[in-house]
Amino acid sequence: MSERELAPGIFDVSVQHADLKFFDRLMPTSRGTTYNSYVIRDTEKTCLIDPVDSLFADEHLQNLEDLGIETLDYIFCLHTEQDHAGGVGALLTKYPDAEILVTKKVHELMLTHLPQIVGRYRLIADGETISLGTKSLTVKSIPFAHWPDNTMLLLDRPCWLFSSDLFGSHYALADGEAAAEDEQIEQAKVYYAEIMMPYRHMVTKYAAWTRETNPEKILPAHGPVWHDPNVILSRYERWTSDDVSDRIVVIYVSMHESTRAMVERLTQRLAAQGARVTAHDIGDEHTDLRTVVGEAMHKAVNAAAVVLATPTVLGGPHPNMAFAAVLMNALKPKAKRLALMGSYGWGSQVEKTMKSLLSGLKAEWLDSVIIKGLPVEDGLEPIDQLADRLVAEVNRLAH
Repeated sequence: MSERELAPGIFDVSVQHADLKFFDRLMPTSRGTTYNSYVIRDTEKTCLIDPVDSLFADEHLQNLEDLGIETLDYIFCLHTEQDHAGGVGALLTKYPDAEILVTKKVHELMLTHLPQIVGRYRLIADGETISLGTKSLTVKSIPFAHWPDNTMLLLDRPCWLFSSDLFGSHYALADGEAAAEDEQIEQAKVYYAEIMMPYRHMVTKYAAWTRETNPEKILPAHGPVWHDPNVILSRYERWTSDDVSDRIVVIYVSMHESTRAMVERLTQRLAAQGARVTAHDIGDEHTDLRTVVGEAMHKAVNAAAVVLATPTVLGGPHPNMAFAAVLMNALKPKAKRLALMGSYGWGSQVEKTMKSLLSGLKAEWLDSVIIKGLPVEDGLEPIDQLADRLVAEVNRLAH
């Protein structure tokens, strides 16, 4: 059996993008990513599940040639985004008789995003079963498990779930390297934070459906296969639930050390009371802003509270903090409490601006601590009071 043959007649023709540093120019990918693609060759039909990014179309075609795949009857496009469907044009050049099987929503979006693709589309519906001979695939639509068009396919023999973006991770492997479970879980959490967390309530339903369906393996569109689905399902059940941990995430930037001094006082007071706190300096000149904000969002997946601390720049928050707030508002972590700290020189609209930037979050705001100039010892009591309140709130909320 070829190393690409996962089971009799089922082949992995994925490609690796190991040197990718930021997915969508935004999400840090310390382990690169993969564009996963699979072939099922059965007694009557041969199908391909998901093309790859068009940048890797030649490598994808070479993988198919190396396996002797001379005919494709069906090409399933489970999601329109270019890192998945982008390579379908190259496939049609080599396999011009293949039908492109898509849901109505995928078809609609492909006509918009990939209008240059000319091929024979066949619409498939949620719950429809497509026979390949001795095996069949059943369609499961999962709208807003990232995009409105995401679709899964459930293979009957063996019972494997091709899950599209759901349950993925940005985790490329070197030739011959096996996925380390701890690393795969960590990268899946990073991926969840910036791709699935905004749609947490929808994803909850799809994780429950997958648990009930009980597949033997989960094959996502990015990252390694989950050979034990319970590993990722148990994490998704935790991440998507309303329960929060006792973690407090502090995101800060400082220009002239006033805000840094406030953060140090806060975190020391929190740590002295046994709180689990992580502080993220989004002004570190040696680290890309996207990386450190991404790390903060990763830590915020289950956090009970998030504190944001910023100096005042031209009356509002530091631009780095504004970026963090915009991203956090879009990703929607489930923190139950938010707090704002900051400093200013002569005037500030930081509180008004930050609360506006974070208006999409449903957390309760604690009293802000905004200090003029450099904080001095007799002016630090509000910071201590905020720390004490955070500890009390988090201890009450955490599960």
